[in-house]
Amino acid sequence: MKKNFQIFINIFFFTIFFLILINVFISISWKFYNNFKYSNKNPIPELVRSNYKLNDEQQAILHKNTHSMKYYYRAFVGPLPDDFESEFVNYNKKTGRKTVNKTNNCKKNVVFFGGSTTFGWLSTDEETIPSQFSKNLADDLSNYCVYNFGSPWFYSKQENNLLINLMDKKMIKPDFAIFIDGVNERCNGFIYEKHIRDQFDEIMVDHRTQIVKKKILPLVRSLPIYQLFDRIFLQKRHFQILNENHICTDLELKNLFQSRLEMRLKICENYGIQCLSFLQPFGGIHGNIYPTSKNLINQHKNKYKLFKEIPENLIINIADALDGDVNKYSYVDELHYSHDANNLISKKILTSIKLLNKL
Repeated sequence: MKKNFQIFINIFFFTIFFLILINVFISISWKFYNNFKYSNKNPIPELVRSNYKLNDEQQAILHKNTHSMKYYYRAFVGPLPDDFESEFVNYNKKTGRKTVNKTNNCKKNVVFFGGSTTFGWLSTDEETIPSQFSKNLADDLSNYCVYNFGSPWFYSKQENNLLINLMDKKMIKPDFAIFIDGVNERCNGFIYEKHIRDQFDEIMVDHRTQIVKKKILPLVRSLPIYQLFDRIFLQKRHFQILNENHICTDLELKNLFQSRLEMRLKICENYGIQCLSFLQPFGGIHGNIYPTSKNLINQHKNKYKLFKEIPENLIINIADALDGDVNKYSYVDELHYSHDANNLISKKILTSIKLLNKL
């Protein structure tokens, strides 16, 4: 009996030691991997580097800045960028991504909402669509301040919720809200809604389970081995998000999108905000196309074919904004716009707004 107990103790401590060793190994390996992945070697594809006004070293830094961002979960909205400071990418939870403005004496606020293309994925703070929009404002509109609340993966439903959230928290009161949508549109946000369910479940568990939920699980989740498996799992779920169109038909998606746009107008009317939504250019079919997979091209063609039928009082079609792009590519990857493409889109938005006498 005593011998068996000693064997058990030995196995127990060996297991603990082995787990500690694995976690230390993963932690060190992960740091080496990140240092290698985000080294000064430029990871941006060579065929689009000429689109940038940055040298190779600066492009590498921009890539590292973009991929080093952290996110936090805001209830009923989803994962948003957390406070972040770097050379080319800066974000503040209260004011959004850093945006070029001609003045600090703001008489009116223009707030942009959208996904990663609005946020400016692989673009510097100064070259995002909102910053370009601000720089293109006429001198007589220089007292307008522009804010960028674009967030990676976001679609219309989340943007509506984010607008409500900003208004309820009295963070920034938009006089004009501009939404750039289309590419990320999907039937539902099951991953984000799962987070909400998880939070509710944590509130509803009994007292005994609270100890596990609040004390043990956070400790387990902090372990490198858990984070490694979680990252692998999340990557698979990310591709599920990108290909989520299979959950409903294209026509159902179009009807959902239209109903969300109709709801948006009612939200804006309730808060006394002038809101305009814009149907964006789609990677693989608009502008000078970056090499894109046939599967993604077909998805975008199906989406765009239906979305362009939505009435213009709900969403203004600016998919032709990149027709005048003189660069070899209008994109830096399959989805995200180049600096010059951001400028063309911002000009198209500004022209559309002026034609409607909204500013």
